[in-house]
Amino acid sequence: MKTSDGRLTRALRDRSRTLALLALAVGAQAGCGREFFREWANQDVSEAVFEKSRDPRWRLDMFSVEPPALSRFADPYDPDRPPAPPDDHATEALSTVPQWPDNRLIIPAEGTGYLDQLDGWQRDHPARSNPAVKETVKDAPATPYPAPATPAPPDPGLPSPFLGRPPTGGDAAKPGVSAIPGTDVGALSPIPLPKPRSTAESALKKARDLGVMLAAFQETGLPMPVPTPAPNNAPPREPSSDITPPPIGMDPQPNDPNDLSKPIIPPPDQTPNQYRASEAVASELAGILVPGAIDFNEAEAVGLPRNATPYVLTMEQAFTLALINSRVYQFQLEQVYIGSLALTLQRFAFTPQFYAGLTPNSATVAGGGVPSPNPVNQFLYQTRATGAPISALNMGTVAGVGKAFSTGGRIVAGFANQVVFNFIGKNSFQPKVQSYLPISILQPFLRGGGRAVTLEALTQAERSLLYTIRAFAKFRQEFLVQTLIGGQIVQFGTNVLSVGFSGVQSTDPNIGFINVVEDVQLLENAKRNIAALEQILKVYMELVKGEPSGISQLQVDQIDQSLQFAKLNFIQARQQYRYDSDQYRQQIGLPPDTPIVPDRSLTRQFRDVFADIDDWQANPRRDLETLPIFAKRLPQLQDIIVDGRSVLGVYKDGKNNEDDLDDLMITVERTAMDRRLDLMNQRAILYDIWRQIKFTANALQGVLNVGITNQFLTPPTTNNPFGFVDQAKQFSLVINAELPLVRLAERNNFRSALIGYQRQRRSLQNTEDSIKTTVRQDVRLCQTAYLTYEIARRNLVLAVRLKDQAFEQIVAPPAAGGASQAPLQTTNLIQFQNSLLNVENQLVSTWYNYQINRLQLYRDMGTLPFDEWEAFHELFPAEPLERVSGGAVVNEGPPGIGAARAEAEPAPVGR
Repeated sequence: MKTSDGRLTRALRDRSRTLALLALAVGAQAGCGREFFREWANQDVSEAVFEKSRDPRWRLDMFSVEPPALSRFADPYDPDRPPAPPDDHATEALSTVPQWPDNRLIIPAEGTGYLDQLDGWQRDHPARSNPAVKETVKDAPATPYPAPATPAPPDPGLPSPFLGRPPTGGDAAKPGVSAIPGTDVGALSPIPLPKPRSTAESALKKARDLGVMLAAFQETGLPMPVPTPAPNNAPPREPSSDITPPPIGMDPQPNDPNDLSKPIIPPPDQTPNQYRASEAVASELAGILVPGAIDFNEAEAVGLPRNATPYVLTMEQAFTLALINSRVYQFQLEQVYIGSLALTLQRFAFTPQFYAGLTPNSATVAGGGVPSPNPVNQFLYQTRATGAPISALNMGTVAGVGKAFSTGGRIVAGFANQVVFNFIGKNSFQPKVQSYLPISILQPFLRGGGRAVTLEALTQAERSLLYTIRAFAKFRQEFLVQTLIGGQIVQFGTNVLSVGFSGVQSTDPNIGFINVVEDVQLLENAKRNIAALEQILKVYMELVKGEPSGISQLQVDQIDQSLQFAKLNFIQARQQYRYDSDQYRQQIGLPPDTPIVPDRSLTRQFRDVFADIDDWQANPRRDLETLPIFAKRLPQLQDIIVDGRSVLGVYKDGKNNEDDLDDLMITVERTAMDRRLDLMNQRAILYDIWRQIKFTANALQGVLNVGITNQFLTPPTTNNPFGFVDQAKQFSLVINAELPLVRLAERNNFRSALIGYQRQRRSLQNTEDSIKTTVRQDVRLCQTAYLTYEIARRNLVLAVRLKDQAFEQIVAPPAAGGASQAPLQTTNLIQFQNSLLNVENQLVSTWYNYQINRLQLYRDMGTLPFDEWEAFHELFPAEPLERVSGGAVVNEGPPGIGAARAEAEPAPVGR
């Protein structure tokens, strides 16, 4: 209603004000949604992380705590309101259900992006799926065997061709080519043909007759038959010194396998030709020992069906999957995010903070609280029997802003309004309104005042976030090392737990890709050892049928027992490989039942060399001079260069420059002192502990706080909530002082801070000493692994020679009337066969140990780039590192890395 002058009536005006106040009160309670606060936190954290990670030594080009869309733990649902996971039925039935979900999953949510990646890699390289699963060790030598430098004419003084394959084609008619394999020293072809696999059984059937024939000649003492010289051939002659030494098995004076410096003297009752004839027979028998290509099925080895086609995972692809699916990596990202949240809270404490509501109870972070008086919101009803009847509605609204300063002072300004409806009285609907406009200032001067105390929490949060980011950068270095090599190292037959993640607690296994590849190679070596012993057993079982051969059932049982031990070793190696394979899948975040096998490019050279040695043993024309070539074709260990100094240069190429070792150690120590990110944190923490001395000393002082409050009020004669007048005001000055008399707890804290500082100084010294000790040991382990590897390369040649000569002694005719040496010779053969397996395994294990030590040295020096892919490309370059040695190019880098790298897609930086 309006009056005659057009103004609203007083009742209508008061009612409008009441409705406006009610709307303000209700609107003040409306908050923002979950998405707003989540995005707000993401923005503040991103700004804080970006600010602290600009240093090029630990930069983060991008940061996101959200899991990648292709990860196994990616969540496709609303992150603010995810559906309820499936609950345990028994637990749900036996407990209350306070929250009944609107949406519930039938099975736990789990991403399958890793399967899409594996399928994509398989489609891009379909040839890798099948050949890698069913593959033989070797069908032909990878490199030709070199022919002797000087061809020698054929020697007609050779036995009849008991065994062997005559030359095919036109070679049989060529001059200087003998029809007996292994008898023509000078006519070796550049690429000797290995014995066809189909002729192994036929040659084995002749072994029995061969053993009987040898024994007959030994018992009768008759000379071995010598073939009649063919027409137009030179007469028989003794080998002269100018002829190239014959290959192993044809040397009239071979060395003693127990002492290579001592030659074996032929028996006095045999001519050199007769002795060489027996050696030729031994050479032919030795060709039966090696079955050639073994059937090593990788799918079956890992525990899958034999005809399965699993995914073949290269090292780079495995690292890509680890970056996307690793749980420990995601956990560390979240640690950086959580550390950033603490900093955002401390920064917020020094920004202007606004508050509003109906009688808010929480104070601002600035510490000023809400202004006094703080109106209440209540409806109070009291009957007459209580003394005074009351029926009143109080509505209070407060709004304001607070600000904290670095000196410790705080200022709070606000607006408070109180509306009271008294329903008992003549004018019950006429409210009583009063407003307040206070401004409060509080400044401490002694205890609790000053920048050292006020900014301590903010300073520590700022520095802690920097520590967290540097720790995350170091974790990224360690993550690369742990993903590739794992956390165990084998030293002298003992498993030693290596240094894992610094300060990271993870329940995931720590195996490493190269460790799994090593397991496969060791398993294949065990398979090859079984095949070799099976062939030896077949030979013995044929020879034992002829009693004059000197082989008894005792020797057959010895070989059989060694074969059973070899099978047991294979079973154990297979179990270890399958277990490590399952654990590695779990390490990179994949289910253990994912059908994958590792790509074996890293150990390709080992496989080729070991297979070529088998071909060499099966080749009747094997040449002793060929063996060192196999050792040269083994993978070379990549050198480590630290500030222009070679780690292996002290002992490389037969050198022994121990005088340069001290200078190398000092260089490595200095590099670690400059580059280790965790050492930077430790030095900064010492400064944090030093700050605590002054911080705790401030609490020993007395208290002197000065508070000023200036408050304006609306007069009680008006109901206008904004009707402030200059006369209605209130000013107060409050001084709070206290003598430092009761400070026992503060004294203890101060004394503890002094002791803590000294402890931290000693801790920093210990950390520096530990880092120096660690890198020095890393250098020694690298050098030891290099020397061990070089010795193992030499031992490989010796082991092959010893095994070959041991078998020759078994089939060689003993001296007339002498006791049989079959038991001793059989023991030697078994020992040398096991020695060959041990040397092959030692080569692979030492190579793996060197990779561990090499990566750990880079990690412990802090020279690995914190960017995972940059570090990966530095440790395993796209092209193998090569050097020229004696006119030949020698590979010093791991083989197959370039091919493997081209088949994987890099993961996003920072992920």
